[in-house]
Amino acid sequence: MKVYLSLLLIILSMLGIADASYLTYEKLSGIIPPCTPGFQCETVLTSKYASIGPIPLSVFGLLYYLTIFTLAVLHFIEFDFSKISAVKKTILRKSSPLDLLQLITIFGLLFSAYLVFLMGVIIQAWCLYCLLSALISSLLFIFTQTYVWLYSEKSGYITKTIFHTKMRLLYRWILKPFFFMRDPEEVHNMMTTMGAWMGQFGWTKALSSMAFAYYNPALRTTHNGITFPNPVGLSAGFDYNGNLTQILPSVGFGWHTIGTVTFEAYAGNTKPRLGRFPNSQALLVNKGLKNLGAREIIQHLEPLRFAIPVGISIASTNKLFSDTKAQIMDIVSCFALFEKSTVAHQYYELNISCPNTFGGEPFTTPGRLELLLNALEKLKIKKPIYVKMPIDQSENETLELLDVMNKYSIAGVILGNLTKDKTNPAVTPEDAAQWKTQKGNLSGKPTFDRSNTLIALTKEHYGKRFTIIGTGGIFSPEDAQHKMKLGADLVQLITGMIYVGPQLIGSINRKLAD
Repeated sequence: MKVYLSLLLIILSMLGIADASYLTYEKLSGIIPPCTPGFQCETVLTSKYASIGPIPLSVFGLLYYLTIFTLAVLHFIEFDFSKISAVKKTILRKSSPLDLLQLITIFGLLFSAYLVFLMGVIIQAWCLYCLLSALISSLLFIFTQTYVWLYSEKSGYITKTIFHTKMRLLYRWILKPFFFMRDPEEVHNMMTTMGAWMGQFGWTKALSSMAFAYYNPALRTTHNGITFPNPVGLSAGFDYNGNLTQILPSVGFGWHTIGTVTFEAYAGNTKPRLGRFPNSQALLVNKGLKNLGAREIIQHLEPLRFAIPVGISIASTNKLFSDTKAQIMDIVSCFALFEKSTVAHQYYELNISCPNTFGGEPFTTPGRLELLLNALEKLKIKKPIYVKMPIDQSENETLELLDVMNKYSIAGVILGNLTKDKTNPAVTPEDAAQWKTQKGNLSGKPTFDRSNTLIALTKEHYGKRFTIIGTGGIFSPEDAQHKMKLGADLVQLITGMIYVGPQLIGSINRKLAD
């Protein structure tokens, strides 16, 4: 059986080489290859997605299949990279050809899924040769993984742990550099569209679960009457319009927040709305509560059912209001729409701390917050409400807001939001200088310490009165553990997933279970 699987890998890689070589030759010759009726090869092969810069994708495909062929042959003759001293100092240390085949075929499968998504959803045309390549990549993945699972000497648990480790390496060395070459908002839109597409099919959800998720009954936790399969959630600010509800459970999240949603739609602040500060492990965010508006989002969500708890983040529409009363009514009206809807959400987030709006953060003073909470109280909302707090206020100012919330039926607090503190020591001098010339505020590591301080403060003064949700700067399982040791009941992330990769969610859950 081992021999047959090895030979299959060699044969499939040779078919891939033939397909990619033919497309490369035709592309360099300026010829569109003949296509079977019902396919639109020319449309696909002449689209802007057919190349990365000046290099046709078929060239990368040819290199990919040549690499697979070489590794498959080396594996067939039981070659061991660890015997080569010069290679020991590289990423290949203690690796075998099979280890590398597993890693590279994962990448091939993911990239093929991306290309199929582009053809089916973006270009809306099909290329026979591209589909053949996607089929070959999928079979290479299946046979490689079958080989690993059948013949690995390790237990299933350890094998899957190693698999997730390889996913981390794949993201760090291949996927992340590819994404970081592109405009961050373009990448975000591409990934959310692709995630929505993947959420429609059982096979894509199964592949996502195998690649990223970790499940363990010991992680189940209940707060405010809601049972969370695990404590790791996706924070508001990523899934603006609720497009990812069907795929996120397969990525490994135990809960997730949609939005922030506003009563009226908002197209977003002037571009650029997203930026990266890699040296500071931060994102520069200036979206300004971009979303389709409550009515359209409700219409989209009402037919759906959710496998994990889903919440709706709500704030005032990003526009200028005549007075505080009008702004409060805008927020209350948004809550009222969701209360009257049949959306199966289980909690709300009241976002009082977005710093990228016309009005700034109007409800982060005790007097105004009391007016808002008093108005919301009249709706008699039974679902838990968690307040998303500002992160740059002093400890006394934070306690004043908590004192106000303590008088109302607020279930918990989320600590916290973006930082606008341009003196933040976690921001490198180079990034700080660049930040001064750009609009927006930072997520990621610059929010980590301040979030932790406020978590500990809230726990010290209020004990179990509030469910405490820690968010900001979680880039490792140890980061999540630290927040929970300080008093967080649940954690959320976004930026860590972008910098480290979606396998971070499973890594955190595995560590918490251990």
